[in-house]
Amino acid sequence: MVDSNSGYRKEIFVRMKLIFLGIVMFLSSTAQSADYGTEDEASAMLERAINLIKHDKDRALDAFTDLEGGFGIKDLYVFCWTKKGVMVAHPHILGMDISGLTMPDGFNLFAEASGIESGEIKKLTYQYPRNRASGSEEMFTKHSLVTKVKGLFCGVGYYEK
Repeated sequence: MVDSNSGYRKEIFVRMKLIFLGIVMFLSSTAQSADYGTEDEASAMLERAINLIKHDKDRALDAFTDLEGGFGIKDLYVFCWTKKGVMVAHPHILGMDISGLTMPDGFNLFAEASGIESGEIKKLTYQYPRNRASGSEEMFTKHSLVTKVKGLFCGVGYYEK
C-alpha cells in the first residue's frame, strides 16, 4: 500500500529544512557583523564621551581607558590625545606619543586632526589592521570620528564593512 501523503510530507520536510538553513545562515552572518561597531554606534559613543568629558574630564579619561560605562562595545572604544600628541585615553597605548605615528598607508591621525575646531566632528579614513592582537598584517579601511573637546582630541573608530 502506498501512502499518498508521503510526497507531500517529503516536500514539507525539504521546505522546513531550507527554512532552518536560511535561519542558521542569517543568524551566523548577524553574529559576525555584531562583533564590529557601526558608524551610528561610533557616533553615539563619541557623543556620550563628549558629554562625560564636559562633565568630569578625569573620570571620562579613566572610563575610556578601562572600557567602563559602555565605552568598550564590540570593537569600539574612545581614544583621546593632547595637543602635543600624548595619548591620555586608550585601552592599549596609553601615554604613547602619536604625533609622529604614521599608518602603513602614510596617514598621520595626529596631523590630520590638528585642524579640527572645538565642537566639530570630522570623519578621518585610513588603513589599519582589524585585529592587532592576532598579529595579522591584513589591512582594512577604518574611519575615525574625531572632535576637539576641552583641549583634547577624542575619537571613536569603526571599520568599513
